[in-house]
Amino acid sequence: MTLGYKAKISWLVVIATITMLAIAMLTTKVYIMQQYQTAYTELSRHILSVRDDVFKIEVTNGQAYDAMSDALVGAERQVKLLQVSLQPENLSGIANVLLADPQIAKHADTLAVSVTTLVANLETILRLKISQQYSKHTITLLQQDLWQKMPDIDNRLHIIATDIDLPLATAVSPELTSSNSYQSLLVHTGLLTQIKQQLSDRYQQILNGNVRDDFSSQGYFWLSVVEQTKLNLMLCSLLLIVFLSAYSRIQSQQQARKEKQMQHSLTKSEKEKHLLALVAEHAEDGFVIADSNGIVSWVNKGFTTMSGYSLNEVTGLKLAEMLQGKDTAAEEVRKIARAMSLHDSVAAELVYYHKDGHTYWVDVSINPVADDDGKISHFIAVERDMTARKKMQDDLAQAVVKAEVSNKAKSTFLATMSHELRTPLNGILGMAQIIEPNLDNAEHRKQIQILLESGNHLTSLLNDILDFSKVEGGKLELENEVFKFASVLQPITSTYEPICNEKNISLLVENHIEAEQAFKGDKARIRQVIYNLLSNSVKFTQTGSVSLKCKQGVNAAGDQGVEITIKDTGIGIRQDRLASIFDPFTQAESSTTRQYGGTGLGLSIVKQLVELMNGSISISSKVGQGSSFVVFIAIERSNLKQQAAITHEAAPSNLPDSIHILIAEDNKINALVAKTFCQRLGHTADVAKNGLEATQMVQQKHYDLVVMDNHMPEMDGIEATEYIRQQLKLDIPVFACTADVFQEAHDNMLRAGANHVLTKPLQENSFRDALNQHAHIICKVHLAHDISQVDNSDNKVVALERHCEEALNMTEADIDFKQLTQLSQGDHQQVVVLLDSFKVFAEKAITQLIQAYDHDDVKEIHTLAHAIQNMATEYYAERLHGLAKEIEAVTANGVIPKLEFLQHLVNLLEVNIHQNQRFMARHNARAQQAKNAGR
Repeated sequence: MTLGYKAKISWLVVIATITMLAIAMLTTKVYIMQQYQTAYTELSRHILSVRDDVFKIEVTNGQAYDAMSDALVGAERQVKLLQVSLQPENLSGIANVLLADPQIAKHADTLAVSVTTLVANLETILRLKISQQYSKHTITLLQQDLWQKMPDIDNRLHIIATDIDLPLATAVSPELTSSNSYQSLLVHTGLLTQIKQQLSDRYQQILNGNVRDDFSSQGYFWLSVVEQTKLNLMLCSLLLIVFLSAYSRIQSQQQARKEKQMQHSLTKSEKEKHLLALVAEHAEDGFVIADSNGIVSWVNKGFTTMSGYSLNEVTGLKLAEMLQGKDTAAEEVRKIARAMSLHDSVAAELVYYHKDGHTYWVDVSINPVADDDGKISHFIAVERDMTARKKMQDDLAQAVVKAEVSNKAKSTFLATMSHELRTPLNGILGMAQIIEPNLDNAEHRKQIQILLESGNHLTSLLNDILDFSKVEGGKLELENEVFKFASVLQPITSTYEPICNEKNISLLVENHIEAEQAFKGDKARIRQVIYNLLSNSVKFTQTGSVSLKCKQGVNAAGDQGVEITIKDTGIGIRQDRLASIFDPFTQAESSTTRQYGGTGLGLSIVKQLVELMNGSISISSKVGQGSSFVVFIAIERSNLKQQAAITHEAAPSNLPDSIHILIAEDNKINALVAKTFCQRLGHTADVAKNGLEATQMVQQKHYDLVVMDNHMPEMDGIEATEYIRQQLKLDIPVFACTADVFQEAHDNMLRAGANHVLTKPLQENSFRDALNQHAHIICKVHLAHDISQVDNSDNKVVALERHCEEALNMTEADIDFKQLTQLSQGDHQQVVVLLDSFKVFAEKAITQLIQAYDHDDVKEIHTLAHAIQNMATEYYAERLHGLAKEIEAVTANGVIPKLEFLQHLVNLLEVNIHQNQRFMARHNARAQQAKNAGR
């Protein structure tokens, strides 16, 4: 494998660095070793010098001895220090690495032993020499003493002979022998002889020792180590030189390569400049080169073709003086001038004038060019003829305007046709709904049901067409509300279960989504998707089953959502038709439309709705076996607890049994249908023929609700609603009722002040649901009116109070003891517990109601009314429940009810307490009688 330039340089740098580190370490090693070599050389010279001095010295006084002894001790200490410093455990970090050779410590130990032995022998010789000198001095003193004492010649000769070992023929005289001094002389003479012998032995031992050899060996060792290290240092230096040479060579090669590449680039650049010059010269776009002041110095042929001016005609001039005219945008010209003065690039679209006078559009781009010193030397302008493109843009803009006009006309047509179709359809379906319950003849009932089905089918077709139009026009907006998925499925199940039962097919619904899991999205559109798919499956399935399965899941992109699977055992779809099944106005077979009906928009709307909700839909099908639709909708999970909102949906209606409704409708049939619906629901209704009449009637008479049509003569529904809200300042609930199904119409009605919008054809169930949904508002208006009608002239109540049993109307007690007994399964003790519980609750509630009213605490009254309502439901006390519900509705809007209503509530609680006590007393009496009879 061939290494590149950077790899080679990197490796050389690394190796050279290592080599330099090695040279530095070897240099340090040489220095340290030379220091030790010098120290040992000096030590050997010093020790041998001391040895010779010891050999020569004659110890005549103590000073000479001390000086020589100190020299020996110092030599021994020095060799010990050198020995210790060379031990591995005593070496520093770098010295331990450099002096790691075990021979160094070995030689130091050997030499230390030799020196120690030599010093010991020399110290012994010093001591012997001192003893010798002492003995000689003593002998001399003894001889002098005997010489004086012994005048005899023979005795004196014997005295002298003891010192010089002179042989005499005569014997020692008894006188001399008996002398103590002579005896001492003989002892010291013998001692001197021994010392001389010991000195001779020590001399011989030292001379026979190998100290000099050890010093020579040590010097040779250090010399060889230093020389070897110097040799290694020289080799490393040579290696470094080689690496540096290689580095220099590689750099030279790289430089040569760069120069070659640069030369190649220059050659290529020249070729490119030549080609660019050819392009600039022969391009259709115009190229202009001007100096820093905007004076033209060169133009290409494209500019000449575009403008009609040749190079000679424009050289030395400014283009603005020649090409611009009255139709040239002054703002664009100022923008170009401002950018050029700031030496910035600029682009603009301008109208230029040809040499022959006609105008043309150009897209011009101007860029500054700097010289080597960074100063602007030229401007280069590129001009492109965009006359044809401008014409295309104008044509396109006109086409867009035409398309918008056409689309608006289509929307207007659809809105108009929807209104015109839904208005008579409202009468047809309304009257059919009114007639159906009143028919006893089965055949007539069947014919009315056919009429209703046909009308509903026609409504479904209208809805499909309008939904498709809204999706296609991008006018469909998704809601974003919190809901639980069970609320999506419940209406679907209740709708299709009877249909499937009638067709004798099974409807299987599996909901694997947690009951408490809340979602945030457009619940109505999700329900519409499932409705359409389920309707499709039910329509094309004659036998078998249709299944709906829902579960939480994650798509391929990692988005969380809900997966909905709808399977059927219907007629199925051919494989070659699956690709187009979601196209608008398309069905699996042409015969399908004739046999089953439909516009072919249902699946197209489903697909567009699913994609609008960031979802996906797929289908698999086999002819004769059925189809399977799998829908994934990316929907956000909600972490907020929406229990209150969900409970509100499922809560029973607080709507009074009978309310008074005003219907504003110019169509007599539709007015009759709406009025009949109201009467069938137990309410009274009046009819106003237009909006103006409706505004007059709400001023003359109280109404709990106004159902307001949109399109009416004299004053339409929007104007009438705005008048009621803004001029009359009435908070009466208003339900707008319109055949317009576009969102704009609904929004206009809501902005005018409507509380709800009903869509024609009006369905009785939809009307009932709307009443229940807004029951709290209707109830507030209804109750406020009832309270205002109370005649307080004869009422002496000024504060809430308790009453004795005799002052109460006991006929108002309404706890259903029969229901309580059945609920307790006949257990008397359980009934007693329930009644005691009611008494405790009621007594406490009465006390709290009195205190809350005294302190004008509307929130506390609202809370107590709600609690009393719940308790009344558990004890089947309908009258108590109804009154508490009305008071709760009033207090929900921050209004304290009239005193009479609260006193009535307190009275009802007391009546039921007393009635409970009577019931228990009677029950206990019967139980006692039965017990006595048994005895």
